[in-house]
Amino acid sequence: MAKAGSKVYVVTEPERIRGIYDSWPACAAAVKGVSGARYQAVASLEQAEAMLRGEGTALEPGLYAFVDGNHLGGVGVVLVERTADGEPEIVEALGLTVHQVFAGAGLPSLSTPRAITAALNRLRNVLAELAALHLALRLFPEGTAVTVVHDYEGVGAWLEGRWRAKDPLVAEIVEACRALIGRRRLAVRFRRQSGHAASWAGRDDFAHFNARADALATEAAAGA
Repeated sequence: MAKAGSKVYVVTEPERIRGIYDSWPACAAAVKGVSGARYQAVASLEQAEAMLRGEGTALEPGLYAFVDGNHLGGVGVVLVERTADGEPEIVEALGLTVHQVFAGAGLPSLSTPRAITAALNRLRNVLAELAALHLALRLFPEGTAVTVVHDYEGVGAWLEGRWRAKDPLVAEIVEACRALIGRRRLAVRFRRQSGHAASWAGRDDFAHFNARADALATEAAAGA
């Protein structure tokens, strides 16, 4: 029996194997050789039960930014809005590179292309993840309440003060992001979403839009 709050596996089709499995071996044994099986890992028993009810995980009304970056310097940002009586809609979707994000952004340590390249070589995906956040904070309308959805823990942990930025450049970018929040009067919440999560067995808006941000970052890096 899966414990509440623990990772489990849910199978939604076909009916004869439909259910919740508390381990991958158990799920794999159930779906092996079954045509049309729809299954995936989810973060909790509650989420699995919602999928079996056909509810899945939907965004609450509000404005969201799904941010992602990769070790090649690709950056993806997807702004999504859901109104009280509508479905989520993409407001803006951008795939850029860390060079494009930080060029002219006013950060002293990233004031030249050479400095940005050196930073990327050293920090890799960490720089790209923070670049995605910095970009998103510049895209939001001033004075709005927003939720930033990220798959790299440091994005929320540094901004919320749960982690201390020991690297001087990371600290500089974090402070620049805080300055943007204050100057643009943003009310920001952070939510971590597991990277590369599937939405095959049922609706999961967080996994869906996170995957879109990841794809944009990959495309941007490939085109650089």
